[in-house]
Amino acid sequence: MSSKTDDKKQLILRTAMQLFAAKGSSATSMQEIAELCGMSKGSLYLHFKSKDELELSLFDYCFQMLQAELLQVEQDADLSSRDKLVRAVEVLLELVLELREFLLMQFKEWIIKGNIYKNPNIMNKNNVKLLHYTKKILISAYGDVIDPYMADLIIFSQGMIGTYAKLVFDHNMTTDTHRISTYLIDILDSTVEHLLKTRPTPLIPEALIYDYGKCGENSREPDKHPLLTIKEMKELLEKESGIASERGQGIEALQILEEELLRPRPRRVILKGMVATLEDLDLPQIESSLDELQRLLRPYYTQA
Repeated sequence: MSSKTDDKKQLILRTAMQLFAAKGSSATSMQEIAELCGMSKGSLYLHFKSKDELELSLFDYCFQMLQAELLQVEQDADLSSRDKLVRAVEVLLELVLELREFLLMQFKEWIIKGNIYKNPNIMNKNNVKLLHYTKKILISAYGDVIDPYMADLIIFSQGMIGTYAKLVFDHNMTTDTHRISTYLIDILDSTVEHLLKTRPTPLIPEALIYDYGKCGENSREPDKHPLLTIKEMKELLEKESGIASERGQGIEALQILEEELLRPRPRRVILKGMVATLEDLDLPQIESSLDELQRLLRPYYTQA
């Protein structure tokens, strides 16, 4: 692949990411992307056969951005092994902030479409690379002595860092990425010290973490998202006959539920209130769907 072709693909990916962040992929046309890139729609299709292919390539592109930044950290001779660990976490959090609007919009569209893993092979390939990188940087920071606990430490560190990365999505969370990174690695230091001092039997064999990193076809099928059930219920009410006022109230309650679930933090009182409204209405056509919706909403009732 020529450098010129590479540059054009990079331009297309960056432009598509900006448009998808602003309005979502569904509302963005290939024509819009081509125009902003200063090329014809036909030229755009020479690089990406479809919008689906372009969208999938964007997630590979995001990971390549992370990988490039982590490589710079790894090659920085002025940083100690531990400082590299802190900086690697900081790089991840900074990228989450940089891509926040794009990722948030994509997650919303995935939920609505009910298709979280369009191509699990891309996700799996990148997850495995990240697992290998995590192992390498942990050994660099703490030495081969932690090898018996490698799987436990990888899952613990990725879980801890991943949770804070999700919190960074919320505008109320501090965006001082260096402070967060230093804080998390201090906790990891204490965990490693405790493991090496007490020498408990490891919980997880290392081979298991590679299955843990897989998604899509190789993992448990995720539950249907409540937004899909709500969409089906609205369609039933719009098509079926019945008391118009009851159906109108039902559609309105479902619309409120839909809007609430798209908030970063859905409010339990609103969710429960709208479900109670639906239960009180005489709408036999959505009775079975309402039972399913109540089950799917249970995790939202237990969130802080």
